[in-house]
Order: sequence, then C-alpha cells, then structure tokens
Amino acid sequence: MSKQIISIDAPLNFDFQECLWFLDRNFDDCMHKVDTDQVIKVVEIEGQQVLVSVAFYEHKLQIELLDGDLKQPDLNKLKKFVSDWFDLEKDMESFYRLIKNDQRLAYMATAYNGLRLIGIPNLFEAICWAIIGQQINLTFAYKLKRRLVEKYGTYMSYNGFNYHVFPNCAVLAELYPDDLKEMQFSKSKAEYLITIAKAFASGEISKDKLLALPDLIARQKALNNIKGIGVWTANYALMKSLKEHSCVPYGDAGLLNSLLNHKIIADKKQHKEIELFFSNYPGWESYLVFYLWRSLSKKC
Repeated sequence: MSKQIISIDAPLNFDFQECLWFLDRNFDDCMHKVDTDQVIKVVEIEGQQVLVSVAFYEHKLQIELLDGDLKQPDLNKLKKFVSDWFDLEKDMESFYRLIKNDQRLAYMATAYNGLRLIGIPNLFEAICWAIIGQQINLTFAYKLKRRLVEKYGTYMSYNGFNYHVFPNCAVLAELYPDDLKEMQFSKSKAEYLITIAKAFASGEISKDKLLALPDLIARQKALNNIKGIGVWTANYALMKSLKEHSCVPYGDAGLLNSLLNHKIIADKKQHKEIELFFSNYPGWESYLVFYLWRSLSKKC
C-alpha cells in the first residue's frame, strides 16, 4: 500500500529551515528527529499514534505517514496538528512592521524572517517540560526529559530509530516522588510533576477546559491554582500549547539576558521598564519573547 501524503500551503513569511533549526539546536530531544530537510515525529490523532515526516517542497509542507494509517477525517486533524505546531495561520506582517520601527530589533525581521512560534500541542507535556527545565541548564533538562520519556512513555520504531511519545498523565499520576528522584529530579519537581499528572488524569484541568474559559487571565488563573504551576510556567505553557500570543514569561533568565543584550533594560530588576517595552507589542508579546530567545544563539 502506498504511503499517505498530504500537503499544506505555506503562508508568506515562513522559513522551514529556521523552524527546523529551532527543533534541533543540537539538544538531545527524544520526541522528534531532525534531518537536513525534514522532521520526523510520532503524532497522536484520536488516540491513534502515527509516525509522520514533515518536509518542505514547492512552498508546501509535505506530511507523509511513515507508519500508521488514517481515514480522511483524521487526516484533516493531522493537518490541523501540523498547522498548529508550526503556527501557520498567523499573519506575520504586522509583527515585522512593529519590530522594524525599533532600531534595536529591526535586524530580526531579516535575520529570523519566517521563524514561527513552534508549539507543544500537548498541554500536559508543555507544562511538564516547563517544570523540568526550571533553574537548570537546557542540556541537563533534556537529559531528565529523556529519562522520564524512555521509562514511562511509549515509542514507535522506524529504520532502527525509536521515536518516543511523552508519558500519559495517568501513568505519571501513579508514581511516587522517589521514582523520579532516582532519575535526578529534585524532590519539589518530582512532587509537582505527579501533582499535575493527577490534575490532568482526574479531569481537573485539560486543554479543552482552558480553551472554554473566556480569556487569557482566566486561563492563567486556572493554571496558577494548581500547585507547582507558577506565573512563568503558566505563561510558557499557554504560549506554547494554546498559542496565546500575549504571554510573557517574566523572570525567564534567557529573556532577561536578551533584553540586556539589546539594551532594552540596564538591570534585570527593571520590571516596569520590561512591562512598558512589551506594551508596545500588543498581541505579539509571545512572538517577541520567542525572537528574543532566538537571538541568544550565535547562529544567524
């Protein structure tokens, strides 16, 4: 049987190589594999796991099912997943116009043109990843993530490589903190991850429930009500999973360093100055954060 291939027209101001660079960045991410011209990942559609590759050809994103089979309604859901993952529906023109008006940021419109806010569609995964990465360097964070995923998640094998799936919340909800401490998770992180897994497993929180809330403030509050989810974690998860474009993870070390590098602030404690700066980018705050993070790389 021939493999299923579907395509999505790419929008203006889209650069697949910039997006692939972000997905790779030389970190040991076990959730996908980036080659020169494609990314391969397991995607779950209506409870069914399929292995897909996403490549770029003639201004279209080409999605090929490498392992698994989907009926037409689910193929449409796969297209929606990829579109959401790469934030394809966002018109970037007004963002680039805004940053071009600031001499400190104007270069980004050319240097990073086409970079999209790469998401983490699974809200549970996004929150867990935010907690895993707090107050440690990214290299160690990815090691912790791999240990967690390889032990408690599932995977699909293809051409000698295992493509892992983030653990189900019900699986992590059954753990004890010592199970995670053995992997070098701190006591607090282990407790937070299990608490959040229980909240998802019980239905206390879900992506659909958050989407049903009236606005960003209500969604932030709902997340902050769960032990272990602070302001930074809530904003990170909302910008990465729900594509809330007005989130700023205040206090983020990388963000603060980038603001210093661009001489937007002179001191990391200039909270009012930071808020004033982001107020000039209504509806684009999350993208500005993403591009400021991007600027921390030496690769242009």
